[in-house]
Amino acid sequence: MPLDEAAFDAHRRMLSSEFVKLTAWILVILTAVLWPTDTLLFGGQPEVLGFFGYWRPPILVLAVVTLIGFRYSATVREHAALFAMISLAAGAAICGAALGHLGPLGEVYYPCSCLLSQATVPLIVRPVWRLICNLVVPLAFTLPYAYFYAEYFRSNPYAISLLVFQLLAIVASVGLGHSLYALVRGNFARREALAAQAAELARAREKSERLLLNILPGAVATQLKDGAATIAEAHDDVTVLFVDICGFTRLSGGSGAAEVVQMLNKVFSAFDALVELHSVEKIKTIGDAYMVAAGLPEPRADHARAIADLALDMLAVIRGLCDPAGAPLQVRIGAHCGPVIAGVIGRKKFIYDLWGDTVNTASRMESHGEPGSIQITDELARRLGPAYRCELRGVIAVKGKGEMVTHFLRGPA
Repeated sequence: MPLDEAAFDAHRRMLSSEFVKLTAWILVILTAVLWPTDTLLFGGQPEVLGFFGYWRPPILVLAVVTLIGFRYSATVREHAALFAMISLAAGAAICGAALGHLGPLGEVYYPCSCLLSQATVPLIVRPVWRLICNLVVPLAFTLPYAYFYAEYFRSNPYAISLLVFQLLAIVASVGLGHSLYALVRGNFARREALAAQAAELARAREKSERLLLNILPGAVATQLKDGAATIAEAHDDVTVLFVDICGFTRLSGGSGAAEVVQMLNKVFSAFDALVELHSVEKIKTIGDAYMVAAGLPEPRADHARAIADLALDMLAVIRGLCDPAGAPLQVRIGAHCGPVIAGVIGRKKFIYDLWGDTVNTASRMESHGEPGSIQITDELARRLGPAYRCELRGVIAVKGKGEMVTHFLRGPA
């Protein structure tokens, strides 16, 4: 993937800023620690003491001003490479001038000081400023030295060799700086690639989890992700609802496939929204039938009322929908409460399903109901109590169950 140059530029500015601050802190600490030892070490050499006394104060001031600038000035932080070059050049000029004042005694320190003045230049991350600094810093060091000790370049036979040495040091500094820059850029590119891969994996994981949650209840999906081999639970008290579109076989035979699918999608999408609104669990669709349960996988005391409210809202929604021919749609709804067994079956295209007499009875309430009505069992009517208007239908013959007392749920009391 192509490197984000804007992001790398921000990263580069941050590194330059940290480099300058680190260098300034090192100078502050070393100056504070070593300054008191000058008299002990060089008490018999007044020229050397003068040398240290000449350059330590301005170097300390320069380091402190640099730290204050980076602490309080956004402009300084934004242009860290430029200020790094200015600080290095100023430090090199001070050091060169101090060595020049030493005269012949400073000749020994000249090569080492020259190298030290260029040692941190390769750490400047921005290539243009680093290349400029590779030229400015040696000049900032050499010109003051030559000004205060011109005899060195006029009479010393090794002056040319030292200048060549300085030129080689510049070339080495340029090469090292380029290598460090390539390393920083490569590490940034790898980090960005890893971050992009991690983001892609996170998006893929989030997508797969959303798909899993569209298939399974959240608690069941968690069990499946945790490696549960078999997911099966007995629930003692739940309410199950079935809703079926009346005359669907006739509708599907007299309409085009696209129209039928579009109608089902509109109806079931409306039901899905209601299921989410009432915080119940959609179990599955079977053709034009829609199955819902409340009270699982997490138990809830109000499962009967939740299904009753859902059923009433389903009737209200369906009144505003039409079949492909423009005729109003009608549904039959049936519900019952009691114990069920719930679990996940299959290895491919697995589903979360319910089994038990409660499920069969709820299905019979739907199939033996009337269009535009919600038929519930006597047990569910008692569970709902006086908070809902339940109209007694009476005793009806139910396939596989015999005679049962049923009610029509008409609405809240």
